[in-house]
Amino acid sequence: MPNYGDWQLSIYFNGLDGVRPELPMSFADLERRAEAEMTEQLWSYVAGGAGDERTQRANVAAFDRWGLVPRVLAGAAERDLHVDLFGTRLPTPLLLAPVGVIGIIDPDGHGDVLTARAAASSGVPMVASTLMEDPLEVVAAELGETPGWFQLYPPKDRELCESFVRRAEAAGYSAIVVTLDTLTLGWRPRDLTIASFPQLQGLCLANYFSDPVFRAQLAVPPEEDVSAATGLWAMSFGNPGLGWDDLGGCGPSPPCPCCSRACATPTTPGGPSTSASTASTAPPTAAGRPTAACRRSSASRASSTWPATRR
Repeated sequence: MPNYGDWQLSIYFNGLDGVRPELPMSFADLERRAEAEMTEQLWSYVAGGAGDERTQRANVAAFDRWGLVPRVLAGAAERDLHVDLFGTRLPTPLLLAPVGVIGIIDPDGHGDVLTARAAASSGVPMVASTLMEDPLEVVAAELGETPGWFQLYPPKDRELCESFVRRAEAAGYSAIVVTLDTLTLGWRPRDLTIASFPQLQGLCLANYFSDPVFRAQLAVPPEEDVSAATGLWAMSFGNPGLGWDDLGGCGPSPPCPCCSRACATPTTPGGPSTSASTASTAPPTAAGRPTAACRRSSASRASSTWPATRR
């Protein structure tokens, strides 16, 4: 990973010549900049959550209660933050989580690719979303030697689910992260107020539109009828009846580890096993705030009302 202490010093030295950093230096400033740059539709989807967004606020408050306790005089001239996970050594205990519509946040519609390139340059692994603006294979190719994981929204169609897993494994993703708290869409007031949802406009569906199992169920390819393909996605997305036993149906004995994401209660009946090939995470997903992002066809790009930034 780059030495960020050196980067900090470079900012100060550039300041001697009157040069200030282009990027915001605090999360609050970064959030304000993002809101100013994005359209109302994008910002509502990215920043919004389910219900009154109480879970989002609680997540922030929970992290605010944690602090760092330094171990002074511990001889820290050489620092090592690495962790060993699933047989892979990671430089830090950090991963880039799948982020909603990051693909179309980029004005050119390739935000997932840019995120993969950032992961490659920093060494921080990327968790690529089912809902990406570019197909999972294209994104994986940009990761270089940096590990990538694939986040899976299990669809109703088991054959389609297996196809996603096989494609992810073939593309080189080293773990499958199954999201458990978005088995159906949440009640999202911000999006509902402006009557806007990106996937229903044919956006962020590249992994579906490029999948052979999904395409085989269409009368014509998505490139020729985006509306029909989008309708099939709406019927396929999510599986409210999903149970722990069903996770085995997402691929027979996958060679890569399978993680359950957003498993908030350790006492869930029949919950994740303790085998070496499984793990469980509980990220702040805002109780139904889905993550998203995926490739549009040229037709949907032309008809889209989702420009990436304000002009």
